[in-house]
Amino acid sequence: MTKYRMRVSLVPTLAALVVVSVTVSLGNWQMRRADEKERLQAARDQALAAPALALPAHAMPPEAVDGRRVLVEGTMDAARTVYLDNRTRQGIAGFHVFTPMRIEAAQSDDGYWVLVLRGWVARDLADRSKLPEVPTPSDPVRIEGLAQASLAQALMLAPAPPPAPTERLWALITLERYAGWSGLPLQPFFVRQTSALPDGLARDWAQPGSGIDKHHGYAFQWYALALATVALWLWFALRRPGAQARGTEPTNSR
Repeated sequence: MTKYRMRVSLVPTLAALVVVSVTVSLGNWQMRRADEKERLQAARDQALAAPALALPAHAMPPEAVDGRRVLVEGTMDAARTVYLDNRTRQGIAGFHVFTPMRIEAAQSDDGYWVLVLRGWVARDLADRSKLPEVPTPSDPVRIEGLAQASLAQALMLAPAPPPAPTERLWALITLERYAGWSGLPLQPFFVRQTSALPDGLARDWAQPGSGIDKHHGYAFQWYALALATVALWLWFALRRPGAQARGTEPTNSR
């Protein structure tokens, strides 16, 4: 009988260990994500406080400008604008608009370009494949933005095929894909535009360090679940058997 009770107690103990191990691991992961975003926010704040860097016409290593404020003077090529699909803003479906910009300092036709993430635009609700008309200045302009070596991408279950020569609605964008499609010599980083232009695009970008409080909240929930599991194990594994034993003691009868 004692052996049976020990085997019954082993099952909830193992289950509690698994739950505690998983929930503590998830809580620790959320805390690491919060720390990572805090570092990103600190790095961004430092970059924003530094003077903006004017991009030259020659190639620059991405590590030299990644995360920095940059200034670009040049001419945008509307014919090579592409739209990144499945981008939402405030719950509304739309596109991110990318247009290449030839850096004005280039002295020859083989000078470098930079791919500019100009902003967000809503899609046509009646026709999903219809691309919006986005005004693009034909004269040279000066924009400010943040240099980024890479951009967050949607998860792809299978490799995306190369875009067709006339295809402008994309599910995935990288500098390599765009350079191969456009044939342009590109700087090895994007510029996420932050300055205004009369084009109707939204540029209220999410901050790299946003969501720190959310990760702290999730971590608290996971740790609380681990603590509750330990408390329940103590109650059922330690206190309840004693209560059962007291309930089975014979009573004195008169």
